[in-house]
Amino acid sequence: MQIVNSQNAFQIPDEGTCITVGTFDGVHLGHAEILRFLKSLSDQKKIPALVFTFGNHPRYVLKEDAAELKMLTTSDEKARLIGNFGIDYLYVQDFTPEFAALQAEEFVSEILIGKLKMKSLVVGHDHLFGKDRSGNFALLSELSDKYGFSLIQIPAISNEGFNVSSTKIRNLLAAADIQLANAMLGYHYSFTGKVIKGFGIGRELGFPTANLKPLSAQKILPPPGVYIIKATHDGDSFEGIINIGRRPTFEGDQIQVEAHLFDFDKVVYGELLTIEFLLFLREETKFESIDLLIQQIRKDRDCAFKYFGRIC
Repeated sequence: MQIVNSQNAFQIPDEGTCITVGTFDGVHLGHAEILRFLKSLSDQKKIPALVFTFGNHPRYVLKEDAAELKMLTTSDEKARLIGNFGIDYLYVQDFTPEFAALQAEEFVSEILIGKLKMKSLVVGHDHLFGKDRSGNFALLSELSDKYGFSLIQIPAISNEGFNVSSTKIRNLLAAADIQLANAMLGYHYSFTGKVIKGFGIGRELGFPTANLKPLSAQKILPPPGVYIIKATHDGDSFEGIINIGRRPTFEGDQIQVEAHLFDFDKVVYGELLTIEFLLFLREETKFESIDLLIQQIRKDRDCAFKYFGRIC
């Protein structure tokens, strides 16, 4: 898949493109349905498939709750997930105030058709676009007749009775509902962090941890608590548990991310770990003694052992 920034010139094939447009944060099950159809249409028409997306979420520019908005995927993660569908081009538009001011028809005629040679457009059930999100499927239907491109709308994808959306998945993660969030994503939610030096408390307790600093401050981190996880380091996978929180038993005041990985004894300061969240175990608790804390960590570990089918 070729990744092209809107500021860079590149040559579109003369035969034109099949296009879909969207933010695609999370590349969840609903997005997957659109991308699979786009690829199928591209193969049928024998013209390249192009995904038009944004380098920064539009809400950061439009200032709609921008301070609170966290993302499901970084730009690199989104590109990797989209690339898995066999897409030919990922066109990354810089979302600027100038771009936000484009009228809906201008966006279609000047960019999708004029610049990207669109022959077919695939959109989701709730796709809105253009200045003030004034463009909708009804307008696209008129424009498809006017400019001669084919138009396909993909219906909503449901899971557990709810339409799948990035907003719903963000809310689920914020509520620590990891399993339903993963079900809507179609994969395990994850983040990548750099291993940093901690306070060494976990090792003193008999449960050494890798202390992590997430690479992206804009990416969602589930709320404080203990979770069952899988971690990837240098291509190898490890099972474990992770604690996110302030360590109230030790009167901590800063959020710490501490992963205890089974069968892992490497020194990896400065290196990267990718953490996949599998299951929420419990909320963070302040214990009256260190012994009670150790007992609870053993219970957490044993729960994880059972989850992975290990013998305690």
